[in-house]
Amino acid sequence: MPSRLPLLVSAYAMSSFGSYLDMVALGLYALHLTESPLQTGLFMALRVGSGFVAGPVAGRLATRPRRKHLMICADLLAAASLLTLAASPSMELLYGLAVILGAVQSLWGVALRSSVPEIVGQGRRARANSLLVTGRSGAMLLGFAASGVLVTWLGYQTVLVIDALTYLACAAMLAGVPFPRLGATSAEGHEPRRAETGLAALTPVLGAMIALRVADAFGSASHNVALPLYANLIFPGAPAAFAATFTTAWALGSLVTGRWLAGMRDVGGERGFGVATALMSVFFVVAFTGLPIWLLIPVVFAAGAADTYAEVGYTTRLQTIDDAQRAGVFGLAASAQNAGFGLGMVGCAALLEVFEPLPVVAAAHAVALVAALGYLVFAVRKGRARTVEAVR
Repeated sequence: MPSRLPLLVSAYAMSSFGSYLDMVALGLYALHLTESPLQTGLFMALRVGSGFVAGPVAGRLATRPRRKHLMICADLLAAASLLTLAASPSMELLYGLAVILGAVQSLWGVALRSSVPEIVGQGRRARANSLLVTGRSGAMLLGFAASGVLVTWLGYQTVLVIDALTYLACAAMLAGVPFPRLGATSAEGHEPRRAETGLAALTPVLGAMIALRVADAFGSASHNVALPLYANLIFPGAPAAFAATFTTAWALGSLVTGRWLAGMRDVGGERGFGVATALMSVFFVVAFTGLPIWLLIPVVFAAGAADTYAEVGYTTRLQTIDDAQRAGVFGLAASAQNAGFGLGMVGCAALLEVFEPLPVVAAAHAVALVAALGYLVFAVRKGRARTVEAVR
């Protein structure tokens, strides 16, 4: 494993810890400042919406030679914004922070994923992606666990300062990661080409993969929105403990699978991505059927495992694109996934005003499941067509 990879994984884990910490803490802070669920929802919508808008811009910026500098500047901007809000709390600054964090995290993610082949080499993409997801899963466990405790013990403004420090630490770690010069070679080892837009690189299969990730994001929004309500229904005595158990089981499934995939050379390819996405949707629907806790934990663990398998396979496949086009594709994909997640959040939140969590989660994940089955049929047919062409 290249010596630069552990530091990159550590930087991503630190960035992810900050993201998950502020995901909870800032939502609570918005409710604390406004005492309005509607304005709290607007804060979340602004964050997702800015990520959607920033996706294509991130794709263009990440084609520049200094991806590492972009990522470091993004971390510094996030830290500065958090410190400003901590010094002068106001709802206006909180809304501004939502826009900045959504855009910054979109830029950071696009730059990271499009840089992995240059940092570790094409042959180590799957291992690097698996280790990155493993680091993120561990950070999610710590971020979700620490957020409520830190807010209770230290207060919102101190947590904002701690959150800013995580972004500063990430920037410091990134400074020590040697990024090869962009465009030295293409994904196939040929001379580099001029940077192009993401649309120029989309084959039918890649377009279908991104479309499936959008459907997956739509389905995933449903269980994120429904979990607090479901926790109150199924475990009214301690809903927070139930929700923590649920998210911990998911993160452990992701963590274990990421470590397992790090030792594999093949992560299942295009068909494995489709199968894993379908299984994830099935497991999440089952998790909302009122299972006893001893059965719920392995089901949610399996959902996390399937989710990670799908993500690693998807990211690794997109990284085979020529470097001149790769960042544009990741920017387009990030924007599309944010759109799917945002629509899912709004739609499912409205449905939960009328229906119980199970039918809402089942309906949203049915969209992802049908999309996954359709994608698999398409991928199998394309695979057979390629086989016939090769025989000829």
